[in-house]
Amino acid sequence: MFASSVLFARPARWLEQGNLAYESADYPAAVALYDSALARVTDARLLYNRGNAWFKQGQTGRALADFLRADALAPNDPDTRHNIEFCRSFRADRNLVVPNPLVALATRLLRLLDLAVVRVLTGALFLLAAGAFGLLLVTRRRAWLWFGVAFGVLSLYGLLSWLSWSAEVSPARAVVVRPEVTLLSGPGDDYRDILIVHDGLEVTVRERRGDWVLVQAPGGEGGWTRQSALEQVFPDRLPFADSR
Repeated sequence: MFASSVLFARPARWLEQGNLAYESADYPAAVALYDSALARVTDARLLYNRGNAWFKQGQTGRALADFLRADALAPNDPDTRHNIEFCRSFRADRNLVVPNPLVALATRLLRLLDLAVVRVLTGALFLLAAGAFGLLLVTRRRAWLWFGVAFGVLSLYGLLSWLSWSAEVSPARAVVVRPEVTLLSGPGDDYRDILIVHDGLEVTVRERRGDWVLVQAPGGEGGWTRQSALEQVFPDRLPFADSR
């Protein structure tokens, strides 16, 4: 208990100091303090605050990455969702694909709970459904059938939610973090230019060759760029990121 208190005392102090630096408009210092806290503990508040500090410095891509991480840890926070949409509307590159409102609604319904909760809940509901059907076979009581069906439907929802979240927190997701990046036809500076993208654009990493990565932008266009031009949104070390 004491060790746990000591472990979280310092990140809490860094959070407080970071907030003071942010209020004083010392945004680089705020980011450094939030970084120190996040090295010890992953917390939605820290990610949200660091995202705000990045945005104040004109770093739309880094801000968006932090807001997306915060949303994965606390998916029902309206401020985080607002900042995500604001960053997306603020960036130079607009989405080339208009999202289907029904798909967007279904996605939000599947992500009412965060991934850590969904993982535990899905397993528990599956075991309850199996137990109910087992008791149905033993006792022949119809009530266990209804319990089994109910738990089965809920476990199916949990499975669909798990799959939805797994796609959301894929390590293949990345954000452009430079003001302007030229995507090339191959992994090298001597290849021809294909597309110019800007800070904040969300892309999917398709292939890696040394320091070069092949990315796909919304709408299907893509090309090669250096890894340093991107920030991985969900690294494997974060608790909600599946190992790939």
